[in-house]
Order: sequence, then C-alpha cells, then structure tokens
Amino acid sequence: MERLKLSLWGERLKTGGSQMGRMVSGKMKEILQSPTPESKMVDETTLETLEEPNWGMNLRICAMINSEEFNGTEIVKAIKRKISGKSVASQMLSLDLLEACTLNCEKVFSEVASEKVLEDMVRMIDNPQTDHGNRRKALQLIRAWGESEDLAYLPVFLQTYMSLKARASHHLAEEGNSSPSQYSLESYIHNDPLTPPERYNIPDTGLRDANDTAFCFNNQSLSVEEKKEYLIVTRNSIELLSSILNTEADPKPLKEDLTLTLLEKCRQSQPVIKGIVEGTTDDEGMLFESLYLNDELQQLISKCEELEAAQEFEGQWTDNADSKKNKLEATHNPGGSLPESSDNSKSEESEAAKPGGELPKKSNTHEVNLIAGAYSQS
Repeated sequence: MERLKLSLWGERLKTGGSQMGRMVSGKMKEILQSPTPESKMVDETTLETLEEPNWGMNLRICAMINSEEFNGTEIVKAIKRKISGKSVASQMLSLDLLEACTLNCEKVFSEVASEKVLEDMVRMIDNPQTDHGNRRKALQLIRAWGESEDLAYLPVFLQTYMSLKARASHHLAEEGNSSPSQYSLESYIHNDPLTPPERYNIPDTGLRDANDTAFCFNNQSLSVEEKKEYLIVTRNSIELLSSILNTEADPKPLKEDLTLTLLEKCRQSQPVIKGIVEGTTDDEGMLFESLYLNDELQQLISKCEELEAAQEFEGQWTDNADSKKNKLEATHNPGGSLPESSDNSKSEESEAAKPGGELPKKSNTHEVNLIAGAYSQS
C-alpha cells in the first residue's frame, strides 16, 4: 500500500515537474529572446511614465501593420505581455493600443483570437487586485467585440462575452436585486452603455456618442467623472486633428475619413464644452481646462474651414488656368503644329493641328493629383 502511494506521488511529481519545466522554459525563452522592432515600439507606447495614450504612435503602429512593415502577430504578443503585467498605467495603455489596432487593422482580430489574448483579459478582470479603470476598459472591449456581428466568423469573442455575462447574471440572481456595494463585473456587464466597434480610426473611451452626451448634459445628468472623461476625449480629438493638419502632406488630407470624423467630433464637442464651462463654479482645474479646450476647438475648426476653402480655390484656379492655356494655344497655332504638353496627348494634339481639325479638350488632372497626393497615415 505504501509503495503504491509512493508510486502515485512519484508520478504526480514527475508530471508536475514536466509541466513546470515547460512553463519555466517558455518564460525563460521570452526573457532571453532579443526584442523585436514590434516589441520595442509597443514598449515605447505603453511606458508607465506616460500620463495618457500616445495616439499618434498608436495610429503609426496600425499603419505599419497594414503596410506589412510590422508583423501583426508580434504586436499582439507584445500587447498580451503588457496586459499580463502588473503596471496599472502600462496595462491601460496596452488596452488602448489593442483597441486602436483592432479598429484599424482587419487582420488583428484573428491574431487576438489565435494568441488567446481574451484569456489574459478575463484573468485580469477576475483578479481582485486589478485597477478599477483597467477592469472596466477590458470589459468594455470584450462586450463590444462580443456584440459585433462583424466578428461572427471568430466565435471566441461571442463565447467569451456570453461566459462573462452568464457569470454576472448568476451572481446577480444569488444576491437578489440589491445594488452591489462596489464596482463589480456584473455592474459593468449589465449597466454600461457600450457600442460595438465600427470602422473608425478614433480610439473610443467608452463614453456615449457626442449627441447623447450633449443631451444628458443639458439635463444636468453628467457626473464630475463623466465631464472629466469628456474633456480627455475632446483633448485627444484635438491633438489628433492638429497632428493631421500639421503634416507636410500637400494637399492636406481634409477629405480623408479620419479627418472628417475628427472634425465632426470636434464640432459636436463645442456645445458640450461650453456647457461644462457655464456649469463649473467650484472646480478651477476643470474650468480652466474646459476654457482652454473651447478656444482650441474654435481655432482648429476655423483652420479646417480655411484650409478647405483654400483647396477649393486652388482647384478652381488650376482648372481656369488650364482652360486659358488651351485657348491661347489654339489661338497662336491655328494651322501649325501644337506644342507638346505631354507624351500622352502628343498624338491627339497633332491630329487637331491639321486643317479642319478640332483641338481636343485636355483632361482635368486636378482630381488625379489630389488622389496621388492623398494622405497616407503613418
């Protein structure tokens, strides 16, 4: 009997030792593995010393994934390691980066599923020591992904969300209808208003859309925390739009979806920020911040309108100049050979120069130039 017990214990020790060996081997492999360009970039944008997300760098990572300069799998692996870390700031920044990547890079969802990132997010949610804001952010992402019809081809997202929801419902049923004394998983799952991810390029913070928020503010239902979050969202939108307008690209990418979306968000934010200014009397920090953002919004919107008007004027001027040039060429060369304007139009203009010929209208190249010089997000 004693020999049998010793034999069983020996088998358990052997099995447990081999499992532990594999775990240690995997960890050591990660530690000893030289950092990749992807992991270096993720480390840089999730530094715990950063006070807020670096959206410019986040979107640059997205662009490099889409252009295949970066390996999406390596980016997701690096983010996963950050989510599993103990730094509160780095954990939140990694969730922000993950959200930006999933919104802007179609292939990243498959990488998130294959690398089992959701399992790490669930473990983070279940950990009682996890920061309240980080837990809320992770739940927001899981719920949004789970409710998205676009991700039906990856059932792990819906399964994970439904599992969390079932656990929350079970917990609520056990405790009855009494309100939880502290923030808990079930309170997030059942009460937080969230929206499934759409194809937009602005990282969301989980707030309701601007119209709903403005409506709530007019009815005095925005809490101090919600006002602070709205100020952060507005500041991020201003910084992103400013960085786009300050690029060296010519012409400026005013008609890009990202630019138009950011501009619309800034316009929607104006009445809300003004309302915060008018309703803040006992918080000087919030008052100064909202006054500053209000001025920034006005200046930025005006700048966009000026640039748009300048581009329209330039387009009209170019069209008129081309038209006048064609008329002058036809007037000065009624029967002779026409000057060569380009290799593509040489044969056409030669034909038109013959007696009885008609000068063909030059194609409008302005639109082609706009497309060729379109902004490429980096």
